[in-house]
Amino acid sequence: MSVHFIRRTAGFAGALIALALTACSTPITTPVPPETQASLINEGRDGLLVPLRAERSDPHGRSSIGLPVQMDGKAVYLMLDTGTRGTRVLSSVLPRSNYPAAGARSTLAFATDAQISGAAVTVPLSIGGTKPMNIDVQAVDQVSCLKINKHCVAQDGYTGEFGWAFSGILGVGADASSDDPGDACCTQPLRALPANIGQRYLVRARLDRPFLVLSPSNALTKDFTLVPLAMNRDGSARWPTGCVQIGSKMRFCAPVVFSTGGTDMIRVETDKAPDWSGDVNERVSFAQGNYDVVLGVGDWAHRFNDAQTTIVKAAPGANRIVIGLMSLQNIDLLFDFAHGQLGLRASHDIERMGS
Repeated sequence: MSVHFIRRTAGFAGALIALALTACSTPITTPVPPETQASLINEGRDGLLVPLRAERSDPHGRSSIGLPVQMDGKAVYLMLDTGTRGTRVLSSVLPRSNYPAAGARSTLAFATDAQISGAAVTVPLSIGGTKPMNIDVQAVDQVSCLKINKHCVAQDGYTGEFGWAFSGILGVGADASSDDPGDACCTQPLRALPANIGQRYLVRARLDRPFLVLSPSNALTKDFTLVPLAMNRDGSARWPTGCVQIGSKMRFCAPVVFSTGGTDMIRVETDKAPDWSGDVNERVSFAQGNYDVVLGVGDWAHRFNDAQTTIVKAAPGANRIVIGLMSLQNIDLLFDFAHGQLGLRASHDIERMGS
C-alpha cells in the first residue's frame, strides 16, 4: 500500500469525522430581539398596545410568540407564556452575574420533559418602554431532560424557549395552586409594572398578528365573557375550574390553564387512570389522538372539532386542563387581576381544527 494512498485515506477519514461532528451539533447564538414598537391606543384612553411576534421556536417547526423586554438595560427576547407565572431567563444573557439573591434554587419541568434550574435574583425589567421595575426572576443556568426521557428536546442543553429562539420565558398567567411551589419562584412581571398598568391586560395569540394590550378600556373588552378566578389561601388568584368532554372517552373537570406556551392543542393531566385505560407512570400518556372536545369554564363554552388531544398521568393532586397555543388562534384572553376575573372571547363557538 503506497504512502500516498494511506495519506489520502487518513485525510478522508478525518473529513468524515469532522462532518459527523458538525452534523451532530447545532451552533447556538443569543437570539436577537426585534425592536420594541409599543404605542398608545386612542392617546392612551384605550390602553398600551405592545406588538408580539410569531417565531419558529425550534428546529422542528413549532411556533411560539415572543416579546422583547429590557433587563437591566439590555434588550432580551423572551417567549410570552400565559401558562406560567414569572420571568425565567438564561443567566448567561444577563448583563451582570452579581444580582441580589431573591430565593433558593428551584426546578421547573415542562410537558416536553425538559426542565430548567436556577436560583432567583432581583433584576430591573422594562416592557414596552415602561419605567424599569425590580422584579424577582429565575436565572436559569441548567437546561436538561428529566430522567424518564433523556432524549427530550433539551438533550443538547437548550430548548426553543431557552437558547434557540428565545432567551427565556415571560410567564404572565395566573398563579399555580398554593400546593405547587414549583411555579412560584418569581414575580408576575406584568402585575409589577408601574402605575398598575399590568393589573389588567388582553392577549391575542393569533400567529398572523399577535399582540398584548396593557390596561385595555371597557370599550375594548365589552364582548368578553368573564369568569371568576379561583383564590389561593394566601389571597392570590389562580386558574378557574372548568370541564372538558373528550369525544366518548371521558368527562373531566380541573383547573383550566390557557397557555400560549402550551405545546399540545389540548392536554389533560389526570392523577387517576380513566376507567377505559390501564394505569401508567407519571407523565406517560393514557391516550393521544384527534377528538371532538367541548370545553366549559363558568358561563363560557367552546367546541373543538377534531382537536389533537393528549391525556397523561399527573402527580397526585396536580390535575389540570391545558389549552395550548394552536387552540388559541381564535380565542382572546383577558386577565383582570384587579377584579379577580378571567375574560374569554372567541370569534366563533366551534373550532374546526382539522379544516
